[in-house]
Amino acid sequence: MRRARHYPHPLVQNANGADEQRCNKSALLVYLPRAFHLAADDPAFLRHANLRRCRHMAACLGEFGYVVDVVSKADTTFRPRRDYHLIISERLDWQGIERRFRADAIHLFLATSLNHVTHNANVRRRHARLLERRCAPVQVRRVYGETMPAVAASDAILAVGNAFTAGTWKGTLDGPVYMFNSFALRAGVLASDITKDFARGRTHFLFFASRSQVQKGLDLLLEIFPRHPHLHLYVCSEFAAEADFCAAYRRELFEAPNVHPLGWTSVNSPEFSELLRTCACVIHPTCSEGQAGSVVHCMHSGLIPLVTREAGIDTDDFGVTFADDSIEEIEKTVLDVSQRPPEWHRERGAKTARIAAELYGEEAFTRRWRSIITEIAGKA
Repeated sequence: MRRARHYPHPLVQNANGADEQRCNKSALLVYLPRAFHLAADDPAFLRHANLRRCRHMAACLGEFGYVVDVVSKADTTFRPRRDYHLIISERLDWQGIERRFRADAIHLFLATSLNHVTHNANVRRRHARLLERRCAPVQVRRVYGETMPAVAASDAILAVGNAFTAGTWKGTLDGPVYMFNSFALRAGVLASDITKDFARGRTHFLFFASRSQVQKGLDLLLEIFPRHPHLHLYVCSEFAAEADFCAAYRRELFEAPNVHPLGWTSVNSPEFSELLRTCACVIHPTCSEGQAGSVVHCMHSGLIPLVTREAGIDTDDFGVTFADDSIEEIEKTVLDVSQRPPEWHRERGAKTARIAAELYGEEAFTRRWRSIITEIAGKA
């Protein structure tokens, strides 16, 4: 018999520290219990905003009178510990556990990516295109489950991202899809603190990501930048963990003089601060995100976002959304942006920082989350 998997970060009961004598409702948040096993100053909070997002969600639910338990979707040993009134979950399939919940519980699916069917199709298309161009097999990473009965049975979907992200989820259930934005990591340099030579910076581009390089579009950039020696690409990602990708792009990544393979770079490091002063734009030609948190973080420092629509960010009149994700379109845009006057970059960078502060900050996230919970569950 196969042994049940014990997740390394077990259920956290009363994660929001609610007064259980005064709170008359309980909520289950199936997301990131790890966020409550870490000290507040743990460096893990500087790797991705989702850990702090989980804490904010739990705190906000406490404002509405909920005692919040937090468990991972990967914890196969979980069984309900309370009579939950509200369940917010990443799980695709409860596998019978749903029968243990109260009949009138409100179920909300937490979507942190594009619809999985769309995500998988986009990632596989990117790899197929790479194979056509290079005959270089690179492992397909981050393929998600497409059988999602728990989603179809939910009362609503909460989706990080914009209308495009939400649109991929519509039709998976009869209920509404509520959108919310990500926010920047706590550490970082604000645009007001940066002195930048925009005449130089307009030819310097930052690629800031984590894993799954083909999904994020690094392969596309590595086929563009070596052709234009006057342009510089700084690669801050976990490419070193993907040996097959590094082998396929060894020359472009490690030998092109204008491509700088820096690897994972912490947002609180002097090296990252220097990159913010050097580059005018952050470029992220991803094929699938909920919302690219790495780009959001760079926007707070005034880097102009150059993104695909799948990044889940509305660039409006401050950034650039590529018309499509072809190499030709991305190359044309990069060349155009690099030739814009320094003042164009200065103005767009300042506006990017203002929009980021207004719409992609922790306060904006909390306001939106309160609004969503008010509409769905009502304030006690």
